[in-house]
Amino acid sequence: MLYQKIVNYIIENINDGIILPGEKLPSLRKIAEQFGVSLSTAVEAYRRLELYGYVSVKDRSGYQAVLPNTDDSLLQVSKNFKSKVSEIHHADEIINLYLQAQDKNFAPFGIATPDPSKLPNKMITRSMTWAIKSMPDIHGRYLFGKGLLELRQELSKWMRPWIGITSPENILITSGCIEALNIALATHCKLGDIVAVESPCYFGILQAIHNHGLQTLEVKTDPQEGLDPEALETLAKKHSIKALISTANVQNPIGYTMSDKRKKEVLAVCYKYGIHLIEDDIYGEVAFNNIRPKSYKYFDKNSVVTYCSSFSKSIGPGLRIGWCIPSENIDEAVKFKLNLNLSTSTLVQHTVLHFLKKENILKITHSTAKYYENNIQIYSSVLQNQLEGRVAFSRPTGHFFLWLRVDGLNSTHALERARKQKLSFTPGPLFSATKQFTSYLRINCAHEFTEERNNQLIRLCQILKDNGQRT
Repeated sequence: MLYQKIVNYIIENINDGIILPGEKLPSLRKIAEQFGVSLSTAVEAYRRLELYGYVSVKDRSGYQAVLPNTDDSLLQVSKNFKSKVSEIHHADEIINLYLQAQDKNFAPFGIATPDPSKLPNKMITRSMTWAIKSMPDIHGRYLFGKGLLELRQELSKWMRPWIGITSPENILITSGCIEALNIALATHCKLGDIVAVESPCYFGILQAIHNHGLQTLEVKTDPQEGLDPEALETLAKKHSIKALISTANVQNPIGYTMSDKRKKEVLAVCYKYGIHLIEDDIYGEVAFNNIRPKSYKYFDKNSVVTYCSSFSKSIGPGLRIGWCIPSENIDEAVKFKLNLNLSTSTLVQHTVLHFLKKENILKITHSTAKYYENNIQIYSSVLQNQLEGRVAFSRPTGHFFLWLRVDGLNSTHALERARKQKLSFTPGPLFSATKQFTSYLRINCAHEFTEERNNQLIRLCQILKDNGQRT
């Protein structure tokens, strides 16, 4: 659509500070000439910018730039926040969300799926074609043990700026990041152990903890600064915490990135109380500032961090290529991998190896992250306009989610109503072992904002405004 180029151009310039709030925008005629489009296309572009909250119309003054307000005052840590050792019972709700994601009739606001059209599909196809032509019998081979050596060597070099020097011999290739996290839990915890997590925390992590027969302890988490090291230490004095699972970079669902100072403070608590730190670093490549942030692993001097990541959110979830870097003996992790599913796809490991050698992944993901950043601004503007003064948003430093709170909302009840209209989102209680965050929800903003998407979002807002009452 021709108008979308104009929309993207104006939004990027406002977000980057090139066009300042209150600044007069080019006239419709000038913008039409600049982009070589019709006057009606320029009108449509400015209409959408006004809808998204980026443009206001002043009598006789033309169009002016506006920076959408994303007040996060309602997202501060609740004074009623409590930490207690808990078991998790979210399985049915999570399975329903995954099944909805397979139904193309549902608005894709729920599960954490990137927009397939924004991924480097042609590049991946070239790499997979190369692998098949180079090794016609590739489908007949297993890659037992740690996985393809050449891929582990490339990963070791590629990750060095943000995880430090790591031997390829200490990298285990997995089928996605969630398998890496499961392997880390299996090798460091035993039945009944306590695992600390951020609050809110990605529900897939909570479910993994439950599946291993472990208990969960939520740690107070600031929506901008991240996991609170003082709160972690207070809990460590009262409970025997075996492991901590933490996402320091572009956390799901909130989207904060912790400072290097805070990462070191969390590590210091882990050292002091003998807590094993399992790091989930799956979204670091899609940070908004074009700088890949350093990990806990980079600062770990006492070998307490097991590092887990994948390419699922950067180059393709269907590839199912992830990796686990244990803090110590990798042999136990390899044994668990063999018992779990023998090996990760041989064809895909060779495909990703070729892709790593030939393509600049960070350059690709920085471009994708810019698209996500603009989308988040558009989605938040529509939500704000529809929900007026009742909504507060997170300020993500990357990925493609909005974590928001709506005053008076029961998000679980609202989801029941939304499903009847083929609308989805993830209710806040799924991100808590104790089902806190009743008035919160997470919305996936990865998919292109079309007229259809706008209408779906407006219908969803109507449900949220009705306070999520049961029907």
